[in-house]
Amino acid sequence: MKNWLKIMLFSFLLFAVLPMSVKAEGKNNLTVDKDQVQVSLSIPEGKTGAITSLRLQLLVTVNSGTMDAPSFAFHTSLKSEIKDAAIIPEGDGSYLVDLILSGKKSQDIFGNSETADIGTLSVKPTSKAYEVKVEMVGEMDDSDKPVIRYVDANGMAALTAPLADTEPVLVKSQEEEKPDPGPSHEVFTKTPVLSASVKDKSKSVTFSWTQIKGADGYVLYEVNGKKNTQVKVLSGAGTTKYVKSYSYGTKHTFKIRAFKNGASGTKTYGNYSSAVNVVICPDKVKSLSAQYKSSSNVEVTWKKASGASGYQIYRSTKKSGKYTLVKTISRGGTTKATIKHKAGTVYYYKIRAYATKPDKKPVYGNYSTAVAASTKAPKVSASVKSKKVTLKWKKIPRAAGYRIYRCKTKSGKYKLVKTLTKASKVKFTEKLPSGSKTWYYKVCAYEKQKSKKVNGASSAAKKVKAK
Repeated sequence: MKNWLKIMLFSFLLFAVLPMSVKAEGKNNLTVDKDQVQVSLSIPEGKTGAITSLRLQLLVTVNSGTMDAPSFAFHTSLKSEIKDAAIIPEGDGSYLVDLILSGKKSQDIFGNSETADIGTLSVKPTSKAYEVKVEMVGEMDDSDKPVIRYVDANGMAALTAPLADTEPVLVKSQEEEKPDPGPSHEVFTKTPVLSASVKDKSKSVTFSWTQIKGADGYVLYEVNGKKNTQVKVLSGAGTTKYVKSYSYGTKHTFKIRAFKNGASGTKTYGNYSSAVNVVICPDKVKSLSAQYKSSSNVEVTWKKASGASGYQIYRSTKKSGKYTLVKTISRGGTTKATIKHKAGTVYYYKIRAYATKPDKKPVYGNYSTAVAASTKAPKVSASVKSKKVTLKWKKIPRAAGYRIYRCKTKSGKYKLVKTLTKASKVKFTEKLPSGSKTWYYKVCAYEKQKSKKVNGASSAAKKVKAK
């Protein structure tokens, strides 16, 4: 269905309430014929103009037996340009049937009649014996009665109308169910004990539970508030383990219950287990940087990891060497830390996030990519006078000198034009070369590591125009 129609039907804020009756006094607007339910409505009392749009919701619930998703067919007499029936599965095995009709001013849903046949709901049982409840749901009025929303021909306001005679109806198997002599006909009240575990660096949850003698299987649920959403039906009396992956840095709550199969295809469920809380480890930390803040300190920065309770920072003198924990951050929102770093020593840093489990123990994510500590990027200013460009910046901690690069384009390949071998030299001047009216410059500090000159982060490209 087009988004504009849903927005139109859901976004009205001005409501008028009018009573809506049914086809005949005392009759239900839901009528059962074998495995089908006829849905009809009567025009609201006092309403004389055309009704061009309306929304109505049905809930289809299995009381006993089993069924597939129901279907809905709109009546052929309806003139609406758009007829939308969304069949939405609910977590407990029921289905929400969301009906929306919308048309032009000339497409009156009721036509010249006081009643409108909306359509037919077809229940799809898959067991010999079954009982399915069909009821009106959705918004309720002050007396806890269901209402529908509709739009009249002028399209200027959405109206709500309370529904009279809206008792639920039952769709039942034609043959009377015979008692099942087997043990599954007995009340099944045994309760499994559920446990769930997550390993470091993994987003897989391993579920295990105690075996219930006589069970034919188990149903695992995720708990969201008061709603239990089915995760997996696990057949087999001996099945006591299941593994499923979830997103990094997320929290979940689960329950499980056993079931027995009856000879007629019905299921008898046991009690829910106690709820079990699970915390998935955070994802690998990204955008790690380690730059010298002073001659004896390095500032480590990173991007916040979703679901993190804190971080651990490690370092090593070799990129692939043994790393030692140097700092623990106990706040998940922290994205930087200052660490002592001995002058003249080369260190590589890496970091991992952790989340705190319900038992207060941490579960750790993967380590980030290791990065070497380096000099910071200079903040460069540029000026042009007498066809000469002058670049200036402030002294960078632990810099042994600076390198100046130049390019005709901002994103092109930069050429080294000068190496300044003194850390105190924070200015560079040269005559603008020919060949272009516009030039881009970058400056980076370098540090001496043994016999090597190791570049730090480069400054942002500085644009210079010849005058």
